[in-house]
Order: sequence, then C-alpha cells, then structure tokens
Amino acid sequence: MADKDRGWDLNGLIKAYEAETSTSLTRTQINRYLKEGILPQADATDAFGEHHLERLRMIEHLRSRYGMSLRDISGLFGVIVSTKTGETAAEPEEDKQAVDRGERIIDNATELFAAKGYHGTTIDEIVQATGIAKGTFYIYFDSKEELLVEVIKRLIENTLEKIDHELEKKEKKDFIIRIETKGQEMLDLYLKRSELLYMLLGETVGNPRLMDQMKEVYARLAERVEEDLQEGVEAGEIFPFNDLKTISYALVGMGQSIAILLSGNGEAQMEKTWKTVHEFISRAFSMRR
Repeated sequence: MADKDRGWDLNGLIKAYEAETSTSLTRTQINRYLKEGILPQADATDAFGEHHLERLRMIEHLRSRYGMSLRDISGLFGVIVSTKTGETAAEPEEDKQAVDRGERIIDNATELFAAKGYHGTTIDEIVQATGIAKGTFYIYFDSKEELLVEVIKRLIENTLEKIDHELEKKEKKDFIIRIETKGQEMLDLYLKRSELLYMLLGETVGNPRLMDQMKEVYARLAERVEEDLQEGVEAGEIFPFNDLKTISYALVGMGQSIAILLSGNGEAQMEKTWKTVHEFISRAFSMRR
C-alpha cells in the first residue's frame, strides 16, 4: 500500500496500481475514467493519492468480475456528468447516501452473521437485506471476508466506547479498576461474538491482506491496554516493565482464553474466574519485586 500522504503523477499512479495488482493499466484507460467521472480528478497540485488507487481497484474489479460498463459503474459511484463543461461533481446528498449505504451493509451483516453464522450467510442475503444490487456491494467491500473484518472493527469500537462510558461512571480510576473494567467488557464481546472472532482467525490463513487487517484489530485492543499500563507505571502503581506492548498483547490473549473457559459454564465459574483474575492482576503487577 502507498503512503496516504504521498502523491503520484499519472505514471506513478499506473506503476503503483500495477505493482499492487500485477495487472497492466494504460494512460488511455485512466484518462477515460477521468473523463467519465468515475475516477476523481487529481488534487490542486496535480497529484493522485491513495484514494485514487482504491477507486481504480474498485473500477477494475467491477469491470473484470462483473463485466459492468463505465456507465453502470458511474451510476453506482453516484457521479453526475455535466454535459456543458465536461467536468464531474459528486452531489453532497449522494456522498451521504454512500456512507449510509456502507453502514447499512455492516449493520445487516452483523445481524445475519449473529443469526445464521458467518459461513451460513451469503452475500446475496446481505444485499437483499440492505436493498442494494450485488454489484453495489463490491464498491464497498472486495469480499465477505473483508466485510467480516469491518463487522468486528465495529463491534470493537462499540465496546471501547462502552468501556469509556463505564470508566466515567466509576469514582476510582486506579490501574486495577481500569484493567478489570476493560477486561469485563471485552470478555462480554468475546462470549457473545466468539464465532466471528475465531472465524476471522481462520480466514486469515494464506491471506496476507486479511492478516494485516486482523493485526490492526488486535493492535487497537492492545493499544488501549498499553495506555493503562503506561499510566500505571507513571503513577507508581505497577512495576515498570520494559516492554509494555508485549504485556498488553498477552492480556488481550488472556481475555480470549478466559472466554473459552467460561463459554457454556454457569455463574459459579464466572464468579470464581473473576476473583482469580483480580488476584492475578494485583500480584502480577505489584511493585514488590
């Protein structure tokens, strides 16, 4: 992937596309896409960026896989062609609808995955529930696997927001309270959505691109834990370990393992587990060494 802040000229954009996809693209093709309005114009400095590369991937995917015409693709992208000036402009309302459409796809996929399982849900069912054409789905997501990642990202973001809300309600905000609050909310996510989380792990095998996205998911979780570890060290509440990142990932992994232990077990095991986790965290991070 290219640096989002780096720009290319037209030749650079072609080389970036060909390097990423191993397929050729000509200046004539890009100029036609620009003229038809399905590829945005270069910025004020005449540079093309990562969003142009992403749009090219979408265009070529729709053309090669579904044989869609440029006119059909133009309609899907919500581009209006001005016959007077030959320029293109995206309607603000169309932009808003595009964002809402992507969100609706994720919402419906979340419900269907929960009800029927990941493998039990088809893309046809997702687009039918969303009320869109199947070709429209591929404007937003390359595959069901990529949609799975976005579903999990959404679940995690919602959980992190819930964690922040719970922490705001608590008067005590020492290290143990923060870690246990986050642990409880994340455990709840693991227990309710374990199939999706483990399905994501399975789908990453032999898929480097999906693996990178999965790493991003876990990095998001570990970063929040590492923040608390760092604050705990600075406040003198916990032992100053040299590698807080490794410890944060270990705690995230511990949460998943505990979810397996608690899955299908009763309240007695839940109470026993939380008591043990509290004791473990208190002793493991004690300043007494």
